[in-house]
Amino acid sequence: TSLFTNVPVDETINSNAERAFENNWFNKEHSLNITKSDLVELLKIATSCGKGIYTNRLMVLPLGPLMANAFMCEIEKQLENENNIPSFYRRYVDDTFTIMPNVETATEFLSTLNNSHHSIVFTMELEEDKKLPFLGMEIFKNGCHLNTKVYRKPTDTGLLLHFQSHVDERYKQALLNTM
Repeated sequence: TSLFTNVPVDETINSNAERAFENNWFNKEHSLNITKSDLVELLKIATSCGKGIYTNRLMVLPLGPLMANAFMCEIEKQLENENNIPSFYRRYVDDTFTIMPNVETATEFLSTLNNSHHSIVFTMELEEDKKLPFLGMEIFKNGCHLNTKVYRKPTDTGLLLHFQSHVDERYKQALLNTM
C-alpha cells in the first residue's frame, strides 16, 4: 500500500550506489570517473523537491517510479538470498503476481513480504471463481493454462468519452483508433 510515499529514499540511494560501484561497474559501463559519494550526492539532488528541500515523497518526482522499482529490487534480492521467492513470481513496480499451491502458503509469503522492510505493507488479493484482476487484465484459469482478457471494474459504465464533449478532435479520433 502506498509504495511511492513509503520508499526510504536515503536507503534506496545508498543501496543503488553500492550496487552501481560493485567492481566499479558504473564507471566502466558509462565511461565515467565519479566516486560513489558523487553519485549519492547527485541522486539526492535529483530526488529533492525544490530549492534543496529534501523530502521522502517520491510520488511527485520524475525519478519516483525508478526509485520505487530499485527499492523493490533490493527487497527481492534479500528474499532471493533467503530462498523466499516463489517459483512463479512476477512484479510490475509494486504489483506482484504469484502462483501458490494454497491459501496458507500465500498467507505465509504475504507475511514474509511484510517482514522484509518496516516501511512498506503488502496486501493480498485471492482469485475468485478462478479469476483475478491484475494490471488492467483479468487473469483466469482455463484448465492448466492461464488466459487473459481486459478487466472492467464492476462500476464501469462503458462510457469512455461523450462525442459532444469539449475535447480536441484528435483525442476523440485517437480513442476510436484504440478501440
